[in-house]
Amino acid sequence: MKKLYVIPLLITMVLVLSGLVYGQEDKKVEGGGDAMSAEGLSQKTNAEDMAEALKSIPGVYIREGQINIRDASANKVLILIDGQRMNNAQSGGFDVQTIPIDAVEKVEVLRGGNSARYGADAVGGVINFITKKATEESKMDLGLRATYGSFNSQYYNLFTSNSIKDFNYYLSYKRAQSDGDFKYKELDGIENTRTNNKSESNDFLVKLGYNNILPLSILTFSTQVTQSENGSPGSVQGIANWPMATPNAKLKADNSIFNLNYNQQEVFGKADLTANVYHHYFRTRYDDPDAWGGGTQSDHKNKAYGLELSQNNPVSDLLTLVYGYSYRHDNAVSSSINEKDRNTHSAHAAAAFNFKKNEFFFDDISIVPAARYDAPSDFDKVVSPKLSLILNNSSEYKLNISAHLSKSYRAPTFNDLYWPFDGYTVGNPNLKPEKGTSLELGYGLTLPFLNNTQITMNYFASELTDQIIWSPNADFIWTPLNVEKSQTSGLETLITTKFIKDMISLEINHTYLDARDKSGKVNDGKLLIYRPYHKADINTSFTLEKFSVNLNYQFLSKRFVNVDNTKALQDVSIWNVNFGYSPKLFGLNWSARFDINNVFNKDYRMSDGYPMPGTQYRFTIGMNLL
Repeated sequence: MKKLYVIPLLITMVLVLSGLVYGQEDKKVEGGGDAMSAEGLSQKTNAEDMAEALKSIPGVYIREGQINIRDASANKVLILIDGQRMNNAQSGGFDVQTIPIDAVEKVEVLRGGNSARYGADAVGGVINFITKKATEESKMDLGLRATYGSFNSQYYNLFTSNSIKDFNYYLSYKRAQSDGDFKYKELDGIENTRTNNKSESNDFLVKLGYNNILPLSILTFSTQVTQSENGSPGSVQGIANWPMATPNAKLKADNSIFNLNYNQQEVFGKADLTANVYHHYFRTRYDDPDAWGGGTQSDHKNKAYGLELSQNNPVSDLLTLVYGYSYRHDNAVSSSINEKDRNTHSAHAAAAFNFKKNEFFFDDISIVPAARYDAPSDFDKVVSPKLSLILNNSSEYKLNISAHLSKSYRAPTFNDLYWPFDGYTVGNPNLKPEKGTSLELGYGLTLPFLNNTQITMNYFASELTDQIIWSPNADFIWTPLNVEKSQTSGLETLITTKFIKDMISLEINHTYLDARDKSGKVNDGKLLIYRPYHKADINTSFTLEKFSVNLNYQFLSKRFVNVDNTKALQDVSIWNVNFGYSPKLFGLNWSARFDINNVFNKDYRMSDGYPMPGTQYRFTIGMNLL
């Protein structure tokens, strides 16, 4: 790990010098992450679900609807909705495609290890989806949106919101359905049809708020209920994988999330108090009547409930303390592992030392040590520390430099620990958590002489040990073991600028990633599968009064699909475009948008054996009162 940390000293010098040329625009959130509006992401990417909406963010990779950050696979990325953990204890993941983009106000993305604040599974990063709420104005809003597109895809969204004195509400419903079948090319060039790709879903969101039950208090209740049924077509012939078609398999999901949040400002002095109670229920059913050896049916029910208490306490101008306690109970009732439970008690604390109005170049300096203690009932206790340094210059160039050093971990899932012996596989109750160490060095700069062009660059290096890998033992039974180790380094760059009185905006981002096996075994030094060296996105938009055009370009370099790096998926190079018109007619705000995805009908695959659609068209029309 030490030699990973030698390079950043040189990289930082290069970054500061190169910062004389470029700049960045995204808003920052706690921990050095970025906050972006869901609507803005949809306009950039033509996305209809939150997984696709995130594909243009530096360091984020979408594969089969799952979010990967840098070298970290989906089960090492923590997913939050309104700050609540969504990853279930059985599989470790969460299907982000079930989050309708219409229900989301903004997305916060924190890349790198963040277990010091969020606990288990925040090895690669954290993504927090903040749902919509009523506007502050005492006016009722009502809106609807309808979309029709290729493959008989249909999306309908209806919402209403209002603020009545201290009471407010936001209600929404979304229906999505698609036949889904599309043409693709086999590896030998023969055209075929991807069948059993039908999907349909219904999503309800209710968000109620009441202010000033006590002075300076906010009480919020929210619930989201999602039901979906999708075809599961399986895989076609890949370059390294055999086809496993499932022409009649179905996947059903029923999710419900309940959350009650209370925030009280100035409990004592300037300290506030936030309390959360929540209950989650996720049920997944898979049915394949054509499975080898007879039909296969599985049913997995995951429940979680818990309490979170946290306090932000500005002790003085110099020191702010943040601390809290949480309890979470996870329960899984599964046709695979029967019933399993986990109880986790956690405590976290951070101290932000803020040195402001300094009489030298960096007039705002913050040093933030933080740590979290997690005590789960079914594996070892874990302490996760983090140390951050942030330097800010308040001049018109707004130069900021940041450094973060952290340790993080991924909890072994119920499947890893308790999978029953079935003749081929068995779990391992003696597993330890996967552990990661990461370093990040970054900077941001604004160039006022180039129309406030902005840039951020971020160097990262990480090492992951005790990776849980399923492999055959001496009796040829597959079982998970803490055996693997990997090292990763890379550079993320984001540039934004505007031209012609801000009518044209341009955003360019690039991620360089070098993620390698360091197990000391036969594949030591090989690249990890599905981790490309290069990922690039270009987003440009043109706005003239009520008209807009958005153009998006996505590039991924080749990705190896086997551990010995002998077979790789080819580069991906895709263009998307949309045309929008937003008039005001009959006292209502209207919007119309025409999307074209994969403009040049490129044949490509994000995963081996899973072809992607060619050119797709969508037309959307919507209206709302405000």
